[in-house]
Amino acid sequence: KYLITAAAAVCIIILASGPSCCQSFTAHATISKRRNASPHLQMIFRDLVSNDEIDLRVSITSIQKKDDFEKFLQEDDRLCVIKLYAPFCKACKAFGKKFRKLAIDRGDPINSIGEVARHGDARFGEIDYSSKLVKELGIKKFPTVLIYRGSEQLSEITCKNDAIEKITAE
Repeated sequence: KYLITAAAAVCIIILASGPSCCQSFTAHATISKRRNASPHLQMIFRDLVSNDEIDLRVSITSIQKKDDFEKFLQEDDRLCVIKLYAPFCKACKAFGKKFRKLAIDRGDPINSIGEVARHGDARFGEIDYSSKLVKELGIKKFPTVLIYRGSEQLSEITCKNDAIEKITAE
């Protein structure tokens, strides 16, 4: 009884505070879902955070094996942009920030409750250098971006300063 009253009070405060409050409220919505809150409260939390453009997360698929790679390419007809990187590489880290931004802008960003906020015109994936798949693909320089449509490779770009512009142009 007290949990419902407290949750209702929090909802009223959030509604009065406006959408800027939703970003910090995400953790509470997640916690309430785990604690089996009533379906009505879950629906209120979902409505509060599901369309929050401020708190979008990037959707980049981690690809480990050849089967994962083939499944990723065949999932739908959109472009597949795949980053091959080494975690210790400074150039990879710098490029990774730009790649994540591109993935939010052109890919499928995920909102704070784990749903796709909007479908983009490309899907994004990444392969760590330690994967055997990197050798199978014949990649020797990092970071590298591969662009596919289905199983057809359209482009291979070894990333430098202008790499994002080249990827966007593809």
